[in-house]
Amino acid sequence: MPELRELERKLQSIRALREIVNAMRNLAAVYVRRADVALQATRPYAAVVETALRVTLDRDPARGRGEDPSVTSIMALVFASDQGLCGSYNERVTAAAVAFLEASTVPVHFVTIGRRADEALRQAGIAPVHATPAPTSLEGIKAEIPELARDIFAAFVESGAERLVFIYNAYENMGRFREETRTVLPPLREQLHEAADRELSYDPILTAPVGALLLRFVDEYFFIQLYRAMLESHASENGARLLAMTAAGTNIDRKLVDLTKAFQTARQENVTSELLDVVGGAEAALRRPGETLG
Repeated sequence: MPELRELERKLQSIRALREIVNAMRNLAAVYVRRADVALQATRPYAAVVETALRVTLDRDPARGRGEDPSVTSIMALVFASDQGLCGSYNERVTAAAVAFLEASTVPVHFVTIGRRADEALRQAGIAPVHATPAPTSLEGIKAEIPELARDIFAAFVESGAERLVFIYNAYENMGRFREETRTVLPPLREQLHEAADRELSYDPILTAPVGALLLRFVDEYFFIQLYRAMLESHASENGARLLAMTAAGTNIDRKLVDLTKAFQTARQENVTSELLDVVGGAEAALRRPGETLG
């Protein structure tokens, strides 16, 4: 009987855990779909900004023609998460950050978005110069992106770095992502997305001075690149969580099958034992005084 009660308690716990895992899986799927829709919505604006920036850079051949080999320091922005249960999402992006540092020939100042990246880099002996929590929803990203853009740009200026690099998990599709390391500031002509050339049937007509245009376009370019990286990271994180919860749900279902079989066997044995006790008691009650079995 104690074994039966223990198995019943375990079954109740596993069923409750399955409900939690299913809820997390469904929520992650919703977050991925919403982030994907938001990413698609940013494409036209990003294309306009990149096209205008490309045209402006073409008017000033001295700018945007490749990475400057004389750079003396770099700031790397690492995108991770505050939450776990998302597979190898955080480990992969922090590993990419460490690899970037090891390959760099100049000092790298790290800034992290997401507590997990800050913790992982510190465990690797790297102290980020600035750390900020990661938004956990699409609404959080939209609400925090203006202030976040100001803070990161201010940290970039204060660090004295001459190049800003994004290190994040680029979203491919549901549950699939890849580590991306990309220079954002100063903008490089060859890294402007080729799709930008196909979004507009003609180049914009720009009449303002190149310097003033670059200041404005670079500001817009940095903002939209930061927003897109946040969306891709959010989609990648929840895609990884979706896969992790799906795998966890499968394991829980298997455990439930095993526990249910064990519970049914123990209950059958308990019922059989009680029936034998009843039969034995009935036979004892029907025996005449002094009569023995056999």
